[in-house]
Parts: sequence; structure tokens; C-alpha cells
Amino acid sequence: MLDYLSALGFLGNPVYWLTLIVAVVLVGAVGLVPGVGSTTIMVLALPFLVFEVRDPVIGLTFLAAMNGLANTLDSVPAVLLGYPSGATQVTFLEGHQLAMRGQGAYTLGAVYAVSALGGVVGALTLLAALPFIRPILNQISFPEVAALGLFGVLMVSALSRGAMLKGLIAGLLGILLGTIGTSYISGLPRFDMGLLFLFDGLPLVPAAIGLFALPELVDLTMRGQPVGVSGTVSNSEVFRGARDGLRRWRMTIRQSLFGVFLGAVPGIGAAVIDWLAYAFGIAFAQDKSTFGKGNLEGVLFAESAQNSKEGGQAIPTLAFGVPGGLQWSLILVAMTIYGVHPGLTMLGRDLDVTMSIIVTLALGNLLVTLLGIVATGQLAKLTLVPFPLLAALLLPLTFIAAFLSNFHWGDIATVWAMFLLGMAMKWLGWPRPPLLLGFILGPVIEQNLWPSVQLWGWGFWTRPLTIGLVVAAIAAVTYLTKAMGRAEVAVPIKPIKPIEGQPLPEQPPQETAARPGTVIPTVEDGVSGAGSNRSPQGGPPGAPLSRTPGPSGRGTVKLALWSTWVWDALFTLLVLGLVLWFYLEAQTFRHAEGRFLPTYIGLAMIPLLVLQVLLLSFRPRREGDIMDLGMRSGTGRESLQKLGATLIWLGGFMLLTVLIGMPAAAVVFALLFGLTQVKLEGRSRLWTLLPCMLMAFLIFLVFENLMVIEWPASAVSAWLLP
Repeated sequence: MLDYLSALGFLGNPVYWLTLIVAVVLVGAVGLVPGVGSTTIMVLALPFLVFEVRDPVIGLTFLAAMNGLANTLDSVPAVLLGYPSGATQVTFLEGHQLAMRGQGAYTLGAVYAVSALGGVVGALTLLAALPFIRPILNQISFPEVAALGLFGVLMVSALSRGAMLKGLIAGLLGILLGTIGTSYISGLPRFDMGLLFLFDGLPLVPAAIGLFALPELVDLTMRGQPVGVSGTVSNSEVFRGARDGLRRWRMTIRQSLFGVFLGAVPGIGAAVIDWLAYAFGIAFAQDKSTFGKGNLEGVLFAESAQNSKEGGQAIPTLAFGVPGGLQWSLILVAMTIYGVHPGLTMLGRDLDVTMSIIVTLALGNLLVTLLGIVATGQLAKLTLVPFPLLAALLLPLTFIAAFLSNFHWGDIATVWAMFLLGMAMKWLGWPRPPLLLGFILGPVIEQNLWPSVQLWGWGFWTRPLTIGLVVAAIAAVTYLTKAMGRAEVAVPIKPIKPIEGQPLPEQPPQETAARPGTVIPTVEDGVSGAGSNRSPQGGPPGAPLSRTPGPSGRGTVKLALWSTWVWDALFTLLVLGLVLWFYLEAQTFRHAEGRFLPTYIGLAMIPLLVLQVLLLSFRPRREGDIMDLGMRSGTGRESLQKLGATLIWLGGFMLLTVLIGMPAAAVVFALLFGLTQVKLEGRSRLWTLLPCMLMAFLIFLVFENLMVIEWPASAVSAWLLP
């Protein structure tokens, strides 16, 4: 105990506190800019730290703070703007719907509270576990990690409720897409179609942006309204949410310990922990019917585990030198340069370094929470701004963020390809979370499943720990499947309670509010029919209903189910064709390890896709809610026209990027889009210049001067300077 206390001497060093405060401020700034992650700042700061800062406590404190604290404020764009990152998919799914109901500030206040507590739990668990963790982690090998990966895909598929078959297909498709690129085992290329940028596979950040972020931005742009309704966005609402979050301390500790456990398993990334913690929390919830529709507890399930996982990921990093995540690999590099070696020395000679990391994770989370509570009351007002004004900045920033991930035009192509896939899934009611999780877990599963087969044969499933994980996975998936099925029973819509002193948010009409298991009468051109719980004009499940003027002036709900069924069937057949191509292409590989996973995944997907087509043919109207957001702008003819107009704007931005370069194109887009597409009733048109000014600030000061970004050459510059 005396050794631990003496190792806290750095707390008396003012440089430590200055370093911690600088890191907190940087984390706050980075977390609020969509697409710019803490990893980028860590990469840029690493050379300066290791060559200019001699004290390893100070250098590693900064890196640990940048890594461990970024999980709190990255919730702000996910909740308020509908712009998720890889680690905030659940926060986006549940929290953004709460923001649309005017509860953005309240939601973020609760997030800050559980995030702070989760960070402290993770740090304390790290402190307690380091002396004893080595024997436990030594029992985890390839089979256990592979089982956890498969468990993750199945778990999220089970959460897809009314579209579980679609969820399973999407998860397996994600695994298949994850096999694109050089085989980790054989070192030979696969499915790259001769494109050099696919040598390392589809890039994760552009894929996530295209699949989730860009479709949501386009949808909100088409809607043309503020994200949320008039609600309370004051600091008092943030504090009210924080108090509510603190009252859930038992749930937070439970979820945090689960996050530490998952974080301690190398290869289980933030996105996987996000969904597994969400599913783990739902298993304990009594009422499962509201998850996926804007449930605060769903947000807190994930956020508690996200902050505590850093303590878990630090365990294999400090104990074995095996990084628990990408950011911890950067910390490991810095440790090596400083001469700090993982293992027993972390509890002996370098105990001060260990304690600095632990204390930083705990104190830093508290400081970031205070920063968020102070700022969020004003930031939440963004939900009351007409979204086209935000889109003028966010749409080009999406492509810039994708380009910054690898500095290659292939990143932009990946965004477009995944955007088309994500938009089709969103339009037709296919859940996207299983696809993204499968894409992330694909390499993890392959890198552990193939060695397992080679070392133990298929008998590796008989290892005691593997059997335990498989049994737990089957039990959890079975329980969640039944529980989510029971949640599909029709329930009446509960009125939204008004907030004192605030107008009541708009609610869907009771007679047309679609719920699972209900049949909605529809009137279109004088013909009566039946519908399911889809959105207006044949939209996918989960999208809000809207009214369209009828011939008599009264509102009617349009449900063009026949057209939705046709497009859904065509999409399924296209996916089937893609899977067949993967399977047949895999048979041409001469290396067995390269065709191993694509072959088995393809064989599993083909009958599932055929079954999906048959179900569409015989039960085209039996769809339930899915764990995803449908088209909030509808899917009728008018929505299709708006989608076409938005795509023309994006196409124009890409044309300008080629002609005059990405920085100038982004500024011009922000200016023209703001001037022509933003309608500000009763306000000065000068507000439409704000996105252009912010874009110029980000590009010319932050990206070019601070981050020293080298942009691709434009066609005009290449012509002028051959």
C-alpha cells in the first residue's frame, strides 16, 4: 500500500495538471467536430511527446487522457446532429430520437453522469485487477476470441426484432465485406478487383460514415426541419439529466464491469462493446418494447461500458504488451520509446507510470463531465436550428473526414458505395447495425477461427472456456429473441408528458400510429387496403408517420406496399448475387486459409437469402420494428424527388472537388447551399453565411495549419502547373 501511495507523487507536479487540462480541452474540441477522432490527434502528438517531453509520466498522461476521455463528448454529435461514430451507434440510435423529442440536453446530461462513473469504475477495476489478471488472460486464446466475435454478430441480429432474418443476413454480409483485401493469414490479395486502395480492405472510417452518418444527414436534409421539437435546452435540463443518470448507479456499475471485461479481451473493439453492452443491458430490462425507439436506458447501457472499457483495454496493454485497442497500441509505442516495459515492472519500477494512467482515467472523466455539463446547455440549441443550415457544413465535412482517414481517393469511393448500400437498407427497412458490426468483426473472427481449426481442429469447441462462452451466447440470443418477440405485442402509445413551461411536442395521430401487430386502414385514390407498421408511403419500419392532404382536405396515410415489396425483393436478389460472386471468387483462391471464411459464410447466406425472398413472396406485409431509424422524410414520390435534389448537390460538390480541390469546394458548397437551401423565417439572411465561415476556419486554420493536411491536387492546378 505504501508503494502505491508513494507512486502518487506526480499529483504534486503542476505540469501533470496542466497536461491533463490541455488534454481535456483538446478532447472537448475534437469530440464536437464530427469525423475528427482522438486517434488523429494522438498520431500527430506522438512524435512531439516522445522526443520533447522527457518525463514518461507526463507524456503517457497526455496520450492516456486523449484515449480514455474521448468516449464522452463524441456523444454530442451522435445525439444532437444524428452523426454517429463507430463507437456511438447505440447512442445515435436511441439518443438522437430523444433529441428529436426535445430531450437532447437531458439525454446528454445523463450520459455525462454515467460516463464519469463508468470511467472511475474502469480505473478502479484496472487498479484491482493488474496483480491478478495474468492467469485469467492466459486462458483466453484464439477459440475464445472467435466465439466472442460470432456471439457479437448473433446478439445484434437478435435485437433486430421484427426483421431478425434480415439482421442475420446483414451481419453475415458485414463479415463477408470484412474479408476484402489482403488475407491476414496467407498475405495474398482477395476480392480487391485489382484496386490498390483495397489492398488493406475496405477502410473502416469511410465505410461507417457512408453506411450510417451520410444517410442520416441526407435524410434530415430532405426533411428540412430542425432535428428536435421545441423543448428545454437550458443548463437546468442538463443537470436534471445528470441527476437522473446518477440515480441509476447500480445499473451503471453493472454495465461498467461488463465493459471492463470486454475491453480486457484483445481484438474486441469499441463498436463491438457498444452493441454487446446494449444487448447485455436489455437482457436485464423489464420492459423491452421501447428499445430502438428512443430509450434513455439504452443510451446509458452503452455509454457506461464505453468509458469503463478503457480500464479493461489497459489491462492486456500494461500486463502483456498486447494492445487492447488501436489507441492503446499508440500508447504502447510511446511506452517502448520511453523504456517502460509491460509486465511485472508496471507494478515495481514503473509503478508511478501505472498510477498516472489509472488516476488520469478517473480524474479526466470527471473533468470532461464538468466541461460537457457547462457547454451542453448551449450546444443543445443546435437541435432547434433548421437542419439545412447544419447540412451546409456537415455534408462536405463528411467527405473530408473520410479522406482524412487514409488520404486516398479510394476513401471517397468507399463512402459513396456504402452510402448507396446504407440508403437502400434505411429506405427498405433493413437493419444496418448488424452489417457494421459484422464488418468490424470479420477480420477478428477470421484471424482467430482459422488458427483455432489448425491447432485443435473442429474440436476446439470442446475447450472448457469456449464451451462456456458458446452456452452463454446461445442462452443470451435465445432469451433476447423470445423477449424481443414478446415486445412486438401491440401496445398503446403513451402520451408524451409535457415539460413544465414548454409546448407539447408533436405526437403521431393515434389512429395511424403504427405498432407491431396492428393493421392500418389506408385510403389512396379511393381504394381501401391494409398495411403494416411501416412509415408513410411505404416507408420502412421505425420511420415516423406523416399526413398528406387528401381529396377532401383531410389527411390520409399513403402506404404503397406493393412497390416497397418489389424493391425489397430486388434488393434481396442483388445481395444474393453479390454473395454468389464472393463464393465463386473464393473458390479460385489456391490458398485454403484465404477461402476458408468466405466459403462458409457464403454457404450460410445463400439459403437465408432464398428464404427471405420466399417470405417476401408469401408474407410481404408482416414486418415489425427494427433496431434502426427509418426514413424520417418518408419514401413517397416527393421524398424521392428531394433525395434526387440532394444527390445532385453532393455530385456537384464532388465535381468541384475534382476541379478546384477539396478545401475550396467545401467552402463554395457551404456558401451556395446555405444561400439557396436554408429558409430562416424572421431572421437575417446573414446567418446563412455562418456554415461557410466555419468551414473556412476548420480547413484553413485547423486542417491545414494545425494538422498540416496535404490535399489531393485539383484538375485546375494540374493544368496550370503541369
